[in-house]
Amino acid sequence: MISLFKKNRYKLIFKSKLSRYLVYAIGEILLIVIGILIALQINNWNSNKQSRKQELKIYQNIKSQVKEDLNELEKVEEINANFLEKFEKANRYILTNNRRAIDTLAFYTMALSQFSDFQRSSNIYEILVNSGDIKIMRNDSIVNKLQKLEISYNFINRLEDIHWELITTELSPEIKGVLNYTTFKIVKPEKLYSIEIQNLFFEFINLMKIKRDVYHSVIEDLNHILKTIDEEIVQLP
Repeated sequence: MISLFKKNRYKLIFKSKLSRYLVYAIGEILLIVIGILIALQINNWNSNKQSRKQELKIYQNIKSQVKEDLNELEKVEEINANFLEKFEKANRYILTNNRRAIDTLAFYTMALSQFSDFQRSSNIYEILVNSGDIKIMRNDSIVNKLQKLEISYNFINRLEDIHWELITTELSPEIKGVLNYTTFKIVKPEKLYSIEIQNLFFEFINLMKIKRDVYHSVIEDLNHILKTIDEEIVQLP
């Protein structure tokens, strides 16, 4: 097509038909401009398509990590709930001075050294920021939810640190001479019903209730994030 234009151009020049030559020249320019615009449009389309594929991959990766965290947190929540139920029973045994339940009370007192400990799959939000993937995500709602999730995870970890501190600084010194750790024999029966042990149960119960509420709240957040991601994935081309 270009060679045909050249032939016509030279022909018109030689015939001194400048006006018609200008029409052909403008036509050539328009064709070139249109070609460039089409090429740019195709390039933008391919770029957007590639970006959407990358965004989809990011959402799928986030979804996988969130599911792992959800499964882990549900297990941790159940562990916390089981211990909480036992410790509330132990507290009632002390309040009612139930001596028939002394063996169970001793077992529950030993169990105070056990606690729920949430281990998340990864630092989802931090990784997104450091990798730059967060800039590709167009859904600000998901980004905000993940940022809030990071704060909630840090709060959970802080509660668990406090739990561990209670075990090492308050529980261990208090029950060392009360129970034989090897044989589980009760060395000082009266001590099990003391105000010191009762206060320990009280502290642990209150902390575990806070953890229960936080676990429940974060589980709801995780489910909401999964739902939002699914909705976003459906809308991606």
